[in-house]
Parts: sequence; structure tokens; C-alpha cells
Amino acid sequence: MTERRVNLTKVILSDLLSHLWLVILVISVLFTAVSVVYSSHQNRMLIGKWEELRQQRDELKLEAQHLLVEEMALAEHSRIERIALEQLKMKRPQTKKEIAVSSK
Repeated sequence: MTERRVNLTKVILSDLLSHLWLVILVISVLFTAVSVVYSSHQNRMLIGKWEELRQQRDELKLEAQHLLVEEMALAEHSRIERIALEQLKMKRPQTKKEIAVSSK
């Protein structure tokens, strides 16, 4: 029996080149799989951020409503009149002491 020594690198390369379409297909499948995993991860991250922003929006809406109610309570006419009379010691002017100012 004669032993023939074969260069393994050449055999592998020739086999790969003869089935080049299969190599390209495997590389394409691997690239597509990695792309799907990456896009799924990005999608999950964006959904999490979106939910966080929606929650923040809802909290801000609630705070705005509370502030509007507070503003309405503070701007109430009877409250302003009471503060003017009690704390600032203001009083309504008498009709005969009113002075009308007109611009010419």
C-alpha cells in the first residue's frame, strides 16, 4: 500500500469552493439570525422606554390637573376679597371718594 500524503488545507478549500453556494447560504442564514436577535432586542428596549415615557406622561397629566385645581382655588374671587380685607386691611372705596382718570 502506498501512502500518499495529502495537504488537508487544499482539500478543505477545494471542497468549499465546489460548494460555494452552500457556504454563502450558511453565512447568509447566520447573518440573518444575528440580525433578527439584534432587532428583537432593540424592539424590546424601545418598548420599555416607550412604556416609561407613557407612565411619565400620565404622571405629568395628573400633576397638571392638580395644579389647575389649585390655581382655580387660589384665584377664586371670594378668597382674594377675603385676603384683601383681612390681611391687607383694604376696603372698598366710597363712591364720593372715587376719582375718575381720563386720558386725553
